[in-house]
Amino acid sequence: MCRFKPQPPLTRLQWGMAARKKKKTKRELIMERISPAVVGTMLTGTVLIVGMGVGINFADDQAADIARDGPPVVRINWPSAISDGRAVNWPPVETQRALLDDAYEIVRKYPGPFSSRTLESLGIWLKQTGWVSSVESIKRLDDGVIEIEGVWRTPAAVVRDGAHDYLIATDGRRLRMSWRADFSPFPTIRGATDANALAAVPGEVWPSPSVQAGLELLNLLQEELPGGLGSDQIRGIEVSNFEKHKRLVLLTDQANRIIWGRMPSDPVPDAVSTTAKLNQLRYLRQHPDFGYRIDAGRSLIDISSGPVLVEDRSPGSQDSRR
Repeated sequence: MCRFKPQPPLTRLQWGMAARKKKKTKRELIMERISPAVVGTMLTGTVLIVGMGVGINFADDQAADIARDGPPVVRINWPSAISDGRAVNWPPVETQRALLDDAYEIVRKYPGPFSSRTLESLGIWLKQTGWVSSVESIKRLDDGVIEIEGVWRTPAAVVRDGAHDYLIATDGRRLRMSWRADFSPFPTIRGATDANALAAVPGEVWPSPSVQAGLELLNLLQEELPGGLGSDQIRGIEVSNFEKHKRLVLLTDQANRIIWGRMPSDPVPDAVSTTAKLNQLRYLRQHPDFGYRIDAGRSLIDISSGPVLVEDRSPGSQDSRR
């Protein structure tokens, strides 16, 4: 004989649950007909709609939380630079300090130091300094650090204007740095009557055809005759005759002159090629008969037209063709 064990009476909550199991609501019936893919699409749309309302402010809310932990630290990732085979600071330490001071001033200017507006202002400022060609990223890190990453311009030469030399990058743009004449470590572009440093805005291309012609030649020599191959003896370019005669003259570390001729990108047809001129300088730099000097140890040589013309201005000497 089977005995049924008596069950305790259902509570009010259990009665309610049992009732819901027996009869499904209209909403539940509709949801049963919706596939998981459609549900995913609906959820994505919901997130997007919500994001439009509050997502824009989410990053700034996080930035405010970071800011409450203490003042921000600005970290600028400086470029790697090599001089004479050794790592050097670039930009110079004084310039790095000035840039950091400017960055902190911008951070203090806005109420939220990690806000999107602050980071945007830092990017605009850094681009306007002229030191970078582009701003790769400006990020706020979890440890309260603002990290700045840019593509830094490479210095190439200085342009002489009056009693001062003004720095110019390899891409022809002026950099915000200058020295008294002959005190910079860079080759000097001299004799540009249209140099006018006041018209050259930092970060913009220096508006002088003669300056750009001299820079083009310096860039070529640094690329084709690096270091001990010849560029180590070059101290500048004379461009005073460029506007009238399109002629460029190399200046060496012994105050000698080498007539190069026209700028590399604008040669005279049927004249000595740029390649031939470079080969002549290589030959002189490597030959003991010329003292391993690209200027042959003479006050003036001409490589612009045919074989090298060497002039020795010492008393009693005559021009010689080599």
